[in-house]
Amino acid sequence: MKTNILRASLHSSFVKWRSAVAMLTVMCGLGTANTTWAGVIWNNPITGTNPNTDDPYTTGQTFDANLTVSGIGRGTGITGENANNRYNASSWNTTSLDTTAYFTFTLTPNSGFKVNFTDFVYTGQTSPTGPTSFAFRSSVDSFASDIGSPTATGTTIDLSGVTYQDVSSAITFRLYGWGASGTAGTFSVNDFTFDGTVSAIPEPVNVALAIFGGIGAGVWGVRRWLARRA
Repeated sequence: MKTNILRASLHSSFVKWRSAVAMLTVMCGLGTANTTWAGVIWNNPITGTNPNTDDPYTTGQTFDANLTVSGIGRGTGITGENANNRYNASSWNTTSLDTTAYFTFTLTPNSGFKVNFTDFVYTGQTSPTGPTSFAFRSSVDSFASDIGSPTATGTTIDLSGVTYQDVSSAITFRLYGWGASGTAGTFSVNDFTFDGTVSAIPEPVNVALAIFGGIGAGVWGVRRWLARRA
């Protein structure tokens, strides 16, 4: 009788231990559920007189408190051009992609944080003699591969793939243009938004799990010993 009561008590303890481990796993970020909703992590509506006079341009931008951002800047192969309420430039007149002709954006998570990107959204415009071809690339592969299909007037570029998840160090994106029919042809970004989440990197929980595992192993051993005596 006493043995059966002890076995029932140990079984109850074992069930509670398993529930505690499951809860600890979820709380420490090891579960599969993700309760963080994606939203705007950096944007700039780009307003004001001749934003191109700043390189990079940071006025009016908003961003997540756990990020450092560069503002929108430009490569050495293009020249800032005056225009209100947009970041404007000329010299896009190469016949193929010029690795110095681009707008640039850099995001750096604060220490202990990571970014899961969702997308990059922008609107833009070109002059009649402006560039006709565009590419969007990142520093992940040293700007070697195209991402999405950017256009002169803007689009949404998907960044939800695994390459742009769990980013815990600085990452730079570039928007290239080429094919203008003259040096004076312009292309501008009128506004832009990066969407995603910025979250804390979970702390290691190996020690805590080891303690729970040790308790569980002990309970399991006692149960086996009692089973042999029953």
